[in-house]
Amino acid sequence: MYILKPFNFLFFFLISFSITGQEYLEKDSPESNGMSTEKLLNLNSVMHSYVDNNDISAIQTAIVKNGKIVHFDSYGYSDISEKDILDEGDIFRIASMTKPIVSLALMMLFEEGKFKLDDPVYKYIPEFKNLTVKKRKKNKPIKNDVKIIDLLRHSAGFSFKGPEDYRKVIDMTLEQYTQDAIKTPLVYEPGTQWRYSSSTDIVGYLVEVLSGLRLDRFLKARLFDPLGMEDTFFELPKFSNHRLTTLYVKENEGDLVSFDNKSNSPFTENVILFNGSGGLLSTTSDYLKFCQMLLNGGSFNNTKIITSETIALMKEDHSIGLKYKKLIFGKKKGFGLGFEVVKENDTKFGSKGTFGWGGMFGTYFRIDPVENMVFIYMTQSFETYNLKLSDKFRSLVYESIIK
Repeated sequence: MYILKPFNFLFFFLISFSITGQEYLEKDSPESNGMSTEKLLNLNSVMHSYVDNNDISAIQTAIVKNGKIVHFDSYGYSDISEKDILDEGDIFRIASMTKPIVSLALMMLFEEGKFKLDDPVYKYIPEFKNLTVKKRKKNKPIKNDVKIIDLLRHSAGFSFKGPEDYRKVIDMTLEQYTQDAIKTPLVYEPGTQWRYSSSTDIVGYLVEVLSGLRLDRFLKARLFDPLGMEDTFFELPKFSNHRLTTLYVKENEGDLVSFDNKSNSPFTENVILFNGSGGLLSTTSDYLKFCQMLLNGGSFNNTKIITSETIALMKEDHSIGLKYKKLIFGKKKGFGLGFEVVKENDTKFGSKGTFGWGGMFGTYFRIDPVENMVFIYMTQSFETYNLKLSDKFRSLVYESIIK
């Protein structure tokens, strides 16, 4: 049913992703970096089977080991109805993989002394001074001030917003969104629980308040341009419309139906809400650069973005002492400032110190400092959680390492 593109990782090991002639991430053979070509072909076969079984429309996978791309594969259609074969330069809605980027942006300002993690948010957004929390069907004044660290680690008292909720507020600015969000009582006392939420939107607004720049402009000037991430943005440029991969939902009958595509996507319009929780578009190659910068301790392509000390702080488990609404971590994983962290060596989760996150629309990344490795997949589907795609992909990646 689907066509395997010949422009496959086996055929272009020595090609580099390049911006203005500069090399960024070179390709190299798997064996030169301690990985098995045979095992990676098996990874391809398994990942492709999800497309062939009509579970998802397409998938792109990539692995960087020792700073070299040892695997990059695209399979399926970026749009089924148009028979557009997925290309390595196609653009994906990265959803919650926006959170690590926006969290890092705020931590860049932390490095500049703009705030302290334990500062109350009301110090910078005065409306946070008089929040209420819902307790036993009554709204009561909060006992604990919301701190900046609470926004970063999801302990601020907010709930989760899905894609339909963001469509309803798409005409708001981040300032207006923040003002609207705090009109509703918090769902729990700040600083007491870990509960995944939309708090990274307010992290994005704090970036605007502290820097004096709109979030999109701050990210472009301070992160995307220095890293050569030319295809990462909140609003899709018109000349790149044809590269937007269609997002599909699977109906009960098993058919894949377009949920959002280049002809009707709000990402192609004038974007006003720079959604820090999940509003960015990107490519696999762009996100690899961001991940490699994190793995390198804050530098990439001779450009210093942030210090290794601050990245180490972000990778600490800041969820210790918080009650979990849902026990998604257990004892072996925790949550830092923007992503999940692995606390113990585990054959299921990876090496101790591995960190990363995923996105609702079918995107996923992990960074393993022990193996000196980054691995990513990109698809556009709501089905990846039901399919446990990340667990299977992660397992196949580690099986490909030559012991």
